[in-house]
Amino acid sequence: MIKQIVLPLFILSAITSCSDNPEATFKGLDGQDHSFSEYVDQGKWTIVNIWSTSCPYCRMEMPDLQDFHDAHKATDATVLGIAIDFPSFGYPDPQTVKDYTLDYFIDFPSLLADADQASELIGAQITMLPITFFYDPDGEMVGRWEGTITQQEIENVIINPLENSELFGSGSRGARN
Repeated sequence: MIKQIVLPLFILSAITSCSDNPEATFKGLDGQDHSFSEYVDQGKWTIVNIWSTSCPYCRMEMPDLQDFHDAHKATDATVLGIAIDFPSFGYPDPQTVKDYTLDYFIDFPSLLADADQASELIGAQITMLPITFFYDPDGEMVGRWEGTITQQEIENVIINPLENSELFGSGSRGARN
């Protein structure tokens, strides 16, 4: 009997697209330009979540992302949100994103982009939300998770990514890049 387990897509690989453009800049909720390099390669894991205020799955995972950020920001990891508009994949309304983060007590940094800017940053076309990218403490993109993610799933990945290799290859809904 063959068991089939459907898991969110997680791909672990030596993706270095961001390393080619660490100075990409985005507007923050403070109205200032922020370089992506302010957030990666700081000796901690950086969990980059591309999301939208109008995406129901994005809203569903926000409490877990905030809980993860709260539990890890002082020690080994941080979350960075990149908000885009949905369903247009265009540039979001800054006030809508700011209001959402205030209403739901989201205090991890959130930057604003459209899908083209976000795609250029991560080196792959953004065609769905939410999508999460994992940057190791050296600033290398090492993985991608498509779909909603929980605090426990993020912790499992950063504690020992290779231990979770069953999530990375052809046995899941994705394959190694």
